[in-house]
Amino acid sequence: MGKENETIRPLNVLKVNKAGKAHIHKVIVEECGGHEIPYVINASTVLLYNPKLDLKSLLASIDVLKKEVKLRI
Repeated sequence: MGKENETIRPLNVLKVNKAGKAHIHKVIVEECGGHEIPYVINASTVLLYNPKLDLKSLLASIDVLKKEVKLRI
């Protein structure tokens, strides 16, 4: 990747209001299989995913996302 100060150009953003509620774009809801979206979180990243995916498919999707992030830098 290169320099530490390179920024990633996001596709879009989730906006959170003062009450802590966020609007999740229709595309994300559809891709994640509906209104109950599981997630995994660590100190700097959140992964929303479709609960219907098996582990192999989820990991393959993460590999695709890694490539996408590299393209967006």
